[in-house]
Amino acid sequence: MNKSENPVQPLKFKPLSLSQAEHVEAIRRRSGSTLYVYTFASLFAWKEDEKYEICFSEDAFLIKNGTEGKNAYLFPCGSDSGKKSLLDSLLKYEAPEFYCLTDKDKAFLEAEYPGRFEFTERRNDFVYLFDKDAQIALKGKDYKKQRHQINIGKASAKEWKFQLLTEANVERAIKINQEWTEIKGNNGLADSKAAQCALENFSQLSMFGLIFQADGKDTAYIAGSFITPDTFDLAFCKVLGERQDFYVRWEFFRSLPQEVKTIDSEEDLGIEGLRINKLSRHPKELVRIWKGSLKL
Repeated sequence: MNKSENPVQPLKFKPLSLSQAEHVEAIRRRSGSTLYVYTFASLFAWKEDEKYEICFSEDAFLIKNGTEGKNAYLFPCGSDSGKKSLLDSLLKYEAPEFYCLTDKDKAFLEAEYPGRFEFTERRNDFVYLFDKDAQIALKGKDYKKQRHQINIGKASAKEWKFQLLTEANVERAIKINQEWTEIKGNNGLADSKAAQCALENFSQLSMFGLIFQADGKDTAYIAGSFITPDTFDLAFCKVLGERQDFYVRWEFFRSLPQEVKTIDSEEDLGIEGLRINKLSRHPKELVRIWKGSLKL
């Protein structure tokens, strides 16, 4: 066989590890991807729940999503040539299904493989983006209910204290996470294990967060990561007290660096209460998400 033919080989996947963080983030940043799911912090936190495995090719990476099925993947992240290389390899050996496609990803598949994929809109996976400054200022009648909820939360304790999450106090946040799960259950979110993984590797994942005390008792934490200097992924928010979440979130927004303009509040998973909550806070944008399946 002529060596120049360079036959497509089956892709080789391996478990996610902290040693891959810098490589994954470099690829993601160069690609311009701002979807939270592709941040290494998110991928690593959810690696067990979603049974994630990773494959690198050129300037791109591909995540196998074992929870969704044998041939299920997140759409590749990286340069156009890198994504094309990964896609060509997959299509040579199987009929893949892709999750977390944006409109841009959908257009890429349609342009590179015309007529070969069908697409399903995934409303439960739409990503909520909020204007940070608007969520702090809360001006006008549209935010009247939010202002009211914040006041209720603030008044629920005589004294509030909060501090940055660090290696020195992250164990307290882990205890809050465990207590929240014991008291409230996963409540349909099923993110307690992912949150614990993120907290246990807080520094290695370059995360940012706050821990809150109400009248001297640890009562809440928020943790996430910077997608870009101006966009923050609010990944985990656990509040033990009743009707305190609006206040806790508001104080957290005020603690973020001034250059942060957008809060990625992730999806609502089709949970009615969560959808109502997110919509009531007036997102500035809903990022449409698709599933792409190879036509058989």
